[in-house]
Amino acid sequence: MLDKIINQVKGQLTGELQSKFSLEPDKANRSVDLAKDNLTEGLKKEAVDGDFGGIMDLLQGKKAVGDHPAVNSIIHNYVGDLTSKLGIPDQMAKQVGPFVISFLMQKFGGQVTGDGLSKLDVMGLFGAGMKDKVTKGLSDKLGGLFK
Repeated sequence: MLDKIINQVKGQLTGELQSKFSLEPDKANRSVDLAKDNLTEGLKKEAVDGDFGGIMDLLQGKKAVGDHPAVNSIIHNYVGDLTSKLGIPDQMAKQVGPFVISFLMQKFGGQVTGDGLSKLDVMGLFGAGMKDKVTKGLSDKLGGLFK
């Protein structure tokens, strides 16, 4: 689903990156692809590490995007990728990173709340086996209580 959402808004987002940040079309397009990778991996990691409730709060609009440490970590990693993989200057990457990740999180959150997706539905969006990984992550956090 995250891929689907990103594909739906990719044209709009690349256009905004070109107009707001003067990115070349190829770099704007590739930066959205990097954002998708960073966002997917970051959210998967956070879910597996046991903060799935925090992710749901973000996606349901109960918590601001910039107030969650996982999102800040995703943005930090994304900014690093923008500079190292695309050669975007650090100062510009520090502006592009929060803009793109916040944009995508809002779109993803809107889809989650609009479709009334449950936690299990959202776990399924991250790929096969995510439910088991999240359950194991929670079990590990709770000292094996559910083993």
